[in-house]
Amino acid sequence: MSSRSAPSARGRRARVDPEQASARILDAFSAKAKHAGIRALIMTELATELRMSATTLYRLFPSKEALALACVERWADELGAAEAAKRDPGTKRGGYEQFMHWVEAWADANASISPTFTQDLKTDYPAAWRRYREIVDTRKQRGAALLRPLLKPGVDERVAFALLNTIFTTVLAPEFSNRLRLSRHEALRTAVSIWAGGALTQKAKPTKLQRPKSGKAPRTR
Repeated sequence: MSSRSAPSARGRRARVDPEQASARILDAFSAKAKHAGIRALIMTELATELRMSATTLYRLFPSKEALALACVERWADELGAAEAAKRDPGTKRGGYEQFMHWVEAWADANASISPTFTQDLKTDYPAAWRRYREIVDTRKQRGAALLRPLLKPGVDERVAFALLNTIFTTVLAPEFSNRLRLSRHEALRTAVSIWAGGALTQKAKPTKLQRPKSGKAPRTR
């Protein structure tokens, strides 16, 4: 046998593909952090779960904030993908239809994010939080641009959009849809539809007065 034969299995070192390893780390981090929050996640435990050394993990993501920022960027990509998946280039949509399409994509992208995750971002990871707010603000501006031409004359857009923002904040909270036994998607679409169309008719329906069976008017004192 030649002295240049392949090295034994013991002598070979497994090579780590940085791109694949990063994707695995981010998959595991995103799933756990979005559900339980970032504070609940321990980096060494994550490395053990992925069967890699902590050194490898920290070489690819030097800190939790680096992972949180990567998670936010992936979330932005998922939001864009949700919009693209619902878009039909062959269909001409009106402003309202385009907006509801945007609402559905937003609901899909937020379905797996817990309030704990965003609270941890805000409290502990300023760079990731700033990036998250940039993405959210850009999306809201896009939605406002679709709605602005549809507002009724005389409606103060500041009030209208402030109310819509409150709807998004309230309805996307898990406890809201859970209490009503609805999906976040269904709850958000219904709430936004009510906001857009109004819950009340412009004119009240006429009601018929009940006459006494005897046909006589009731006595008054």
